[in-house]
Amino acid sequence: MANKLFSGETALVTGAGNGIGRAIALGLAREGAKLLLAEVDPARGEAVLAAVKAESGTAEFIQCDLSVRGEAERLVGEAIGRLGRVAMLVHGASPPRHEKDTLMSVSDETWDAMHEVNLRSGFVLGRGLARHMIDAKIRGRMLYLTSLHSGTPRNLPHYATAKAGMVMLVKELAKALGAHGIRVNALVPGAVAAGGFKPSPDLAAKIPLGRLATADDIAAMGVALMSERYAGYVTGAEIVVDGGLSLYNWFAPALA
Repeated sequence: MANKLFSGETALVTGAGNGIGRAIALGLAREGAKLLLAEVDPARGEAVLAAVKAESGTAEFIQCDLSVRGEAERLVGEAIGRLGRVAMLVHGASPPRHEKDTLMSVSDETWDAMHEVNLRSGFVLGRGLARHMIDAKIRGRMLYLTSLHSGTPRNLPHYATAKAGMVMLVKELAKALGAHGIRVNALVPGAVAAGGFKPSPDLAAKIPLGRLATADDIAAMGVALMSERYAGYVTGAEIVVDGGLSLYNWFAPALA
């Protein structure tokens, strides 16, 4: 136990029931962290709770819909109440992204929900837990799941703008909280074969490493970023884990 990265530490993970959030939660638990797993879908939440316990990890599950105003505030209180000292936040919750929700068709409700879950809740959680960490003198860590689309328009304006806002939120938090020993970073996944994503058949050919990512590919970097052992001097960073996908240039000639 003494050699584990997070022995005796605690973490709140949002979006813990699916995809990358689930994989990061399991990774943190394997390294000794006690978790509060926040998930909108009760079945998925109970499933990841069972998966953590099956590997002798320690966790609790809380059902939480961050698209509802006030739920992020409640979650801050629940996390502090249940965990006592909250050392880590992973904000991975995000509504489903549908390719049909383009500029001219996305509804106001879909726009609002995407920003409420990603950006506003990310701010409320970060600020609320930062206050707790400062008061308790905890050298905390926060990790926000963003997207390559935060800097690349793709006719999904609600998603791209929410994720772009999160990138700047990470930088603001990192700048303000660094003096307190609190590190804040963004994890930027590439194309992940999880969470209902349906890639075009030729996408893998555009990735230098020749395949789509798995959730575990992304989670491994997320766990490392949360650790003092491997990332103790990293804050305010956007860490891209995409197999080289962002190097693709549609205008360039095909490689020989």
